[in-house]
Amino acid sequence: MTRERSDNYDDKKDLILRKAAALFASKGYELATMMDVAKACNASKSHLYYYFPAKEDLLYAIVKEHTTMLMSKLSNVHDMKATALERFERFVATFVDVAADSRNEQLVLTSELGFLPPAKHKEMLAMEQQLIDMLIGLLREINPDRMDRVEVETPYALLLFGMIIWTFTWYKKSGAIKPLELASHISDLFLNGFRSSRRG
Repeated sequence: MTRERSDNYDDKKDLILRKAAALFASKGYELATMMDVAKACNASKSHLYYYFPAKEDLLYAIVKEHTTMLMSKLSNVHDMKATALERFERFVATFVDVAADSRNEQLVLTSELGFLPPAKHKEMLAMEQQLIDMLIGLLREINPDRMDRVEVETPYALLLFGMIIWTFTWYKKSGAIKPLELASHISDLFLNGFRSSRRG
């Protein structure tokens, strides 16, 4: 395959993934059909099947690409040479920024993962666990006394992830609060609590 043909293939594949993510996010994976996706792409059903033989392949590609990209960005933050607090705040800001820019993909990952076949579902859960482990490490650095029992580590991390992830069922970056400000509020609430003085 020539470079030009490869780029064209990738562009068409990306278009399908974006349109499918929007449909799955708004209509739900179960209700959205491959014909719906084909119409959204202004393409034939056979054209769609050339790229994705089954609807579950399309779902898998959406969540795998989104999670892989998110993991790459968060891993870079996690490995920065900075204090734990600085890396934590950058971690939250990066997560919020990625989710705001890829809201449909984030909603699909949040709500539709259970429709994957068992092996692929297990693979995605393993990737999510890597994100949880990164966050646990940061929280342990920030306050090891609070992370003194292994049974509380995952719940603390999931509380923060829940705060971020479910935000995108209602949040859109076109609103009054921009992603960076939202991330700052999330970090402040999680680390300092609602009754503490708000940072400048």
